[in-house]
Amino acid sequence: MPVQLSDLWDRFRLAIKNLNLFPSIPPTPDQHQLRNQLISTRLFIILLTLSLTILLLYNSLITITQTNTVTFPTITTYLQLYSEYPQSLSCDCKQISINHDKFLHITYTFHEICSSAFTTSRWLDYLTDARPDMTLFRDDFRASSGIAVFQTLITFCDLSSETVENRLSEFYSSQFVSASLLPSELFYLEIESLITQFISTTTNTFLLSLSSIRQMTQSNLLLSAEQTNAYPYTYTYDSVWFFTKLYDNCNCKMSAQCVVISPIFNGLDRTVILYTVPGIYTGCYIIETLLKSDLRCFYSQTCINKVLSYFIGAAPMNVSALDASLLVKFMVNSTLEDVTNNLM
Repeated sequence: MPVQLSDLWDRFRLAIKNLNLFPSIPPTPDQHQLRNQLISTRLFIILLTLSLTILLLYNSLITITQTNTVTFPTITTYLQLYSEYPQSLSCDCKQISINHDKFLHITYTFHEICSSAFTTSRWLDYLTDARPDMTLFRDDFRASSGIAVFQTLITFCDLSSETVENRLSEFYSSQFVSASLLPSELFYLEIESLITQFISTTTNTFLLSLSSIRQMTQSNLLLSAEQTNAYPYTYTYDSVWFFTKLYDNCNCKMSAQCVVISPIFNGLDRTVILYTVPGIYTGCYIIETLLKSDLRCFYSQTCINKVLSYFIGAAPMNVSALDASLLVKFMVNSTLEDVTNNLM
């Protein structure tokens, strides 16, 4: 039995060794030609083996994509399919555009000052009616400077609200466009980007208008109606001179940024300052004055009562301090310019 196996093995080796797939017809006795035929056979077998191996590997690694169509799937079906095929699932939209107001609602709140008693006509009337029955300097808080600050603050609040409402109306009427259904993660990112862009555009629109007013006022050296940046002096009966005002040696002719803390004088005696209102400034222009001011005094009931104690011409007004716990992006002493830069 071992001899037979050995004979079979020898015969097999000999058959492989002498295998010739390219014999000449008729057979040739030329040994050189026979040798070339054997080499060609072996090379053919090697190349065939390599080719088959590559084809087998390719077929084992390649992914065959099969497309299945689901007509009008429910949201549950879509979510299930998306969890299984997140990379290849595609769902075309029957309607490729939709108004933002159909699926999105933006709520907004302004700084507490805009909804407080300090931005009401009742507060302005009190500041006007309760002034002492005496002549006051214009930069006295009880005179025009204090009233002008709150009048301008009311205007800023109204302009901010109007700007947001107008921009929001435009935003809601704009359309969200997508040819295919977006995955929830991508959809939320798109919405977040839209809202961020809306906030940025709305804020920039408001600040651009404000910046234009400030630049025009400063570059043209416009005379303030309250004579806070210059005052007239009658030199002769037919000529009037205007002298620019100084605030802590800062000349309004040179800079519109000149301000001092808003004082309460002892009547017409400028040498005696009864009180300075913390955080409230007076200066060349009311807009610059307001933007440099802050509301720290109006977060303190003690400070409010102290200010009101110098208004003695009418019945006291009961007004509560602002609530510091409502502050999110700002601090008690944040300037109104910081507040304005965030659209109040």
